[in-house]
Amino acid sequence: MASSPLREQPPSFGGGFSDTAFTDNRTRLLHRWVPWIAGFSGSFVEDVIVDSSPNGRSLRILDPFAGVGTTLVEALQQGHSATGFEINPYAALASRIKCQATGFELEELDWAIARMEELAEEEAWRATPPASVPPPGFRSRVPFFSASIEPQVLACMDFIQQEPAGWIRDVVRLALGSVMVGFSNYSYEPSLGTRAGAGKPNVDHADVFAVMGNKLGEMRHDIAALQSRLAHRRRSPAATVHPCSFMENGGLVESGTVDLVITSPPYLNNYHYLRNTRPQLYWLQLVRDISDIRAIERQSFGQFWQTVRSGPEVPLSPSLAELEEKLRRLRRRNVDRGTYGGPGWANYAATYFNDCQRFCRTLAPLMRPGGRLMVVIGNSILQGIEFQTDRIFAEIAALEGFEVVGIHEVRSKRTGNSVVNSAVRVGKVARPTRLYETAVELRG
Repeated sequence: MASSPLREQPPSFGGGFSDTAFTDNRTRLLHRWVPWIAGFSGSFVEDVIVDSSPNGRSLRILDPFAGVGTTLVEALQQGHSATGFEINPYAALASRIKCQATGFELEELDWAIARMEELAEEEAWRATPPASVPPPGFRSRVPFFSASIEPQVLACMDFIQQEPAGWIRDVVRLALGSVMVGFSNYSYEPSLGTRAGAGKPNVDHADVFAVMGNKLGEMRHDIAALQSRLAHRRRSPAATVHPCSFMENGGLVESGTVDLVITSPPYLNNYHYLRNTRPQLYWLQLVRDISDIRAIERQSFGQFWQTVRSGPEVPLSPSLAELEEKLRRLRRRNVDRGTYGGPGWANYAATYFNDCQRFCRTLAPLMRPGGRLMVVIGNSILQGIEFQTDRIFAEIAALEGFEVVGIHEVRSKRTGNSVVNSAVRVGKVARPTRLYETAVELRG
């Protein structure tokens, strides 16, 4: 097994790119529609695209982990065609609607918004029990919506079901998904949990229709702005979202056609993207029961600790001797804690890095010669052992034939689940490890 230098110091800042923090998107057109803790900033993507096409040449851009469409939206706004893959049905819905927004008829959307405003003003929903019912497969520790709020949500669902235009149904569904946690008894801290557990009072009363009206008005404004921005182009760019796993379906992209990849795979921190969007998945009728969730989990990049911790030892596929040694050290940690100890976490880490290799192998034949890749990723800490995931990913990419151009630090401090023995908990340990985020730059 070949040895490779896993350097123990994080990279210094460089590359000239914007901060990747998703908070930047809260004020950017289209990006602001859906809060998404796992995303990166539109300004970062914009910087990379501009830097990759200094002469304005049209690019074919790919995001294998599209999330809510940050890369795809920026590609469209700058006149480039783009393809994305997203396995989370709620995020895929958001990406698809944003990508289709260039063709929406604003007058039809205006009529739908007016009908919702009339429904709210007349309060007709109070007189007639809603036909919609809470999703039977959805479970929560406390009532997700308070008693005065749930009938309004069900009335919104009735409105969606009765809307004849499919694209308007989807726009209203997305609007409901983007705001529903705000008037629920749950919140993101950053993972989804009860408001009471975070020391916050429950939301007993809210004007759901007013909140929905404001969100739909915001979306209508942004759609008009996007259409106006692209109206002068002789040839409108197009973006496509495939609601499936890239590693299982990479063949949907023609070989040798991708100029630029901008993406961020799930981090090695066990942040459960699906479970943190459970309300949207169930209430928007994107899944029916836990079996649908588990089917998606089995196809997810890196799996989740909960799905691999109890199985047989997972062997490491990439030929990296130092990584293999780290995994052996991890397996020896806290073995008395059973599935909560090192062996289970080593299975999780090995699965993650095996999927890094699968990802690179799927991607390699799709790239044009000299095509550029920017992969945003962060270091992680498992059972007190730091994994410089960015450098390990770069080494795996090199094994699969990619040229490593550089590793650019784009966030010098971040929080998340991997905070044990980290600088996030200052004073908890003698020598805390700093959590950072980098963009690994590669060439095909």
